[in-house]
Amino acid sequence: MQRFAMNYLFGPHSLHNSQIFFETKLSLAIVNIKPIVPGHVLVIPKRVESRLMNLTPEEYNDLFLAVRTVAPKLENHFGAHAMNIAVQDGAASGQSVPHVHVHILP
Repeated sequence: MQRFAMNYLFGPHSLHNSQIFFETKLSLAIVNIKPIVPGHVLVIPKRVESRLMNLTPEEYNDLFLAVRTVAPKLENHFGAHAMNIAVQDGAASGQSVPHVHVHILP
């Protein structure tokens, strides 16, 4: 079983290993503690930044490659025929946690 470090944050919130189910060099996929639908997860950069534009090109690319890896696995697992993939980029857009996060909903 893969072990994840326990010192990651989601904005001001500490993440527990049980929330993390996928990890790359620069990104994490976590279970959403307030899911809208079953299978609603978040993909986040490991470094806390509130806006996409503040990510380095490497972080940005890694984040969306992680989304591209996680989304089809969720789609298959939940028998979905489509996915909702969304980013609220900043507080004025409705972002509730000041940390870039991509919502994936099967």
